[in-house]
Amino acid sequence: MEFTEYKCPVCGEQFKKGDDIVVCPECGAPHHRECYEKEGRCHFADKHGDGFSFEKEQSGAADDQAEQNDESGTVVCKRCGTDNPKEMFYCSNCGAPLYDNKEETQNPRQNQNNGQPNPNFEQNQGMPPFGIPFGQTNPQMAAAFDPMAGMKSDEPLIDDITAGEAAKYIGKNTPYHLRVFSFIKKYKKSRFNFTAFILSGIYFLYRKMYALGILFSVLTFGSTIASGYIKTLPAWQNIYNNILQAQGSGQVVSLSNNFGLSAEDFWLFLSPLIANIISMAVMLICGLTANKCFFNHSVKKIKKIKSTTDKEHLTEVLETKGGVNLPLAISVAAALIVANYLPIFFI
Repeated sequence: MEFTEYKCPVCGEQFKKGDDIVVCPECGAPHHRECYEKEGRCHFADKHGDGFSFEKEQSGAADDQAEQNDESGTVVCKRCGTDNPKEMFYCSNCGAPLYDNKEETQNPRQNQNNGQPNPNFEQNQGMPPFGIPFGQTNPQMAAAFDPMAGMKSDEPLIDDITAGEAAKYIGKNTPYHLRVFSFIKKYKKSRFNFTAFILSGIYFLYRKMYALGILFSVLTFGSTIASGYIKTLPAWQNIYNNILQAQGSGQVVSLSNNFGLSAEDFWLFLSPLIANIISMAVMLICGLTANKCFFNHSVKKIKKIKSTTDKEHLTEVLETKGGVNLPLAISVAAALIVANYLPIFFI
């Protein structure tokens, strides 16, 4: 039996799938096993002599809640407690169905117009009802639209850092990084970051990881500039033209015979390729390590901020010290583009 629509009477927390639940054999009240063992008895033990039944108690509470809903024009979600407009069929927060009675939800033509036919129904036909149950049918989609990626702000993320604190520090693209942080914490490994792969050092600078950003940017800049510069050298151009002429005359020119070049000319000719390989290796390293680096960087910075900042100013400092540095990233990207295409005008 599922108890996800109920709360533990001891701690007040909503039951979740997979929770270790103990049910009182006397009244049927569910408890977290830890809570039950902590109290040493059923939370409603004092009422057992009066014929107390947890199911009847909940049914009565549901009726009272329904009356309150009719008066207020809202429906309270049984799963998470969120107030929703009566017109919604599913909770806007967790996606759980708001009505147990199927008749209330099977005829939207009448249900949304106080039992009368809805004159606008035909033009809206085919559109989903208000409150799409993302949380019910696709939790990942729900998390994608949730700034907290389905987490609560006070939910522990790593050590003494909560998801809310991490979100304030992360700033941009919080849902993605919170999911990645949870993945790293759970599986002790990271995921490939395609943005970091494409931008390499620029991504690290954007995320204010300046030391790594400078290192990777220098490697990328250096290899790009070196490749372009070498191709502008008369010696390299002569070697390149000689290879083309040899191929045109029918000579066998391949890597196996060093293109018919001396060792010195051979390595000079391959230098741009080697520089490009270095650049690609840097990009690959960035893609493989970016998420883990940002995770470690964020944890370290947040811990330092929390240890030196009072609670009153914690949010402000997290948002200021964290976030992104977009102007720097754009500047470096522009410089890299210039460095990449400038040699074309000299070849």
